[in-house]
Amino acid sequence: MPELLHTRAVGLVGRGGAAAALEGLLRAERLVTVAGPGGVGKSALAAEVVRRLRREPWSAKGTADLATLDIPGLVPHALARALRIDGDPAVPQLPTLAAAIGRRPVLLVVDTCERQAEECAATLLHLVQACPKLRVLATSRVPLDTPVTFPLPPLTPGDAARLLRTAARALGAPGDPDAEPVRRVCAALGGLPLALRIAAGQLKRHDAEDLLSLIGRPEHLLDLPAPMPGLPHRLRTLRASLRWSQRLCPPGERLLWARASVFTGPFTLSDTVTVCADDRLPPDELAHAFEELAAHFLFTPEPSIPGAFRMTAATRAYGKHLLERLGEDAEFRRRCLAHCLRNAPSAPS
Repeated sequence: MPELLHTRAVGLVGRGGAAAALEGLLRAERLVTVAGPGGVGKSALAAEVVRRLRREPWSAKGTADLATLDIPGLVPHALARALRIDGDPAVPQLPTLAAAIGRRPVLLVVDTCERQAEECAATLLHLVQACPKLRVLATSRVPLDTPVTFPLPPLTPGDAARLLRTAARALGAPGDPDAEPVRRVCAALGGLPLALRIAAGQLKRHDAEDLLSLIGRPEHLLDLPAPMPGLPHRLRTLRASLRWSQRLCPPGERLLWARASVFTGPFTLSDTVTVCADDRLPPDELAHAFEELAAHFLFTPEPSIPGAFRMTAATRAYGKHLLERLGEDAEFRRRCLAHCLRNAPSAPS
């Protein structure tokens, strides 16, 4: 599957359990979507599951990467090309594709579904209903409207530290970084594998303490290059990855993403209504945007505070960039500061 060759360099540090669970789920269910934020390793995990299933008696296998598919209605054509099924582009492709697959055992991987999420969901549901031996593994930054989703979260702190060290050694870092700076780097990067590999690439020239300072500057963090040749353009930097996610967001979600970047720590829906709502973003619209940003993994739950969320350092830095472009940064930083002061614990008398 040439579309996923770049994942050979990515590895699966910390993902052994997820790979086994996803393999088992795909054996039990015939359509599974791996959903998670950009750079979390969805394609790498899908590639590993395909590798584990390679000895099954498939009549056909194929991978379709929909990242460059701009024209609605062409999802079935892309899937047909991936399976090397010829069809007349002038006729509806979906019935032809379903008939060609028929009752054959076929494995289909559909990568980067988020740009055509609605059409992907409808197409894949139709195919698995019409083709009883077809199995489909999809990946998407946004959940698809299909019955079975496999959410892929960022790495745990321990696995994140292991990935950072493993990647640093593989990239030629001169020594093993100290545990405490590594822990702080992993926490700042939110356990996102792409961000951790970018950070690992810097350990060839910086020690872990210098790396902490480097990633603490948003303009540097967003544009540090990923040290993995062959990655698609959308994953070569964190800025490129987040720009891709931004394009999936309608205006209200983009506006909330920008304004919520003023929160330096955890925040709740109530906090965002107080600080971020106005005539351009009324409370009802804000609540819907908040829900969607959480569903798209741009707001991530804060385990220590029920109902609270936060943004990773990179996601917040990109939101800050958006806010500055809107010319609203001073106003919403002032509103956030006032909100924090009103809610600060009173000093003991």
